[in-house]
Amino acid sequence: MPVSEVNSTQQSTAANTYVRKDAQPNNSMLSMDDFWKLLAAQLRYQDMSNPMSNSEMMGQLTQMATMSAMDGMSTIVNTAMSNMAQISLSTYATTLLGREITVADVDKNGDLVGTTTGVVEGLSLTGSNPYLYINGKEYNLSQIMSMGKLPQKEEEGGDETGKDEGTGEGDKTETETPAV
Repeated sequence: MPVSEVNSTQQSTAANTYVRKDAQPNNSMLSMDDFWKLLAAQLRYQDMSNPMSNSEMMGQLTQMATMSAMDGMSTIVNTAMSNMAQISLSTYATTLLGREITVADVDKNGDLVGTTTGVVEGLSLTGSNPYLYINGKEYNLSQIMSMGKLPQKEEEGGDETGKDEGTGEGDKTETETPAV
């Protein structure tokens, strides 16, 4: 059929019946490749009596370049955030060296089987997660339960007034800054 015989209804039908066979079910984001395919289809099926204006095409190309730049920036920001999180974890782990902490002992299934209290003897900063060494055993940072020893729970009620008998410390109303 010659081009002169194609009317706008046939063009719309042709454009609407085009189906991508390689489309993914979850295509919530368009890639640059998708944009180029859409632009090519738009040019291919445009009305010859009313073609796309140059300013419209430049607007779409500018929009595409902006999307590409934003995607690149998103990748850079995500990488930077990931690196900063890794640095933060490593810094936190190094501050624990020589400190007494209580960690959870877990079995193969991740269930709590007990606790260990000891001084952090070393660190492993290789890989994506720092590991602490206490009494020669490796622990993940996520296993930390407390700094220092866990307080023993008293079975019978104790003195809950907050006073230190003999010193009168609980009677003070002023706040003091501890000496560093």
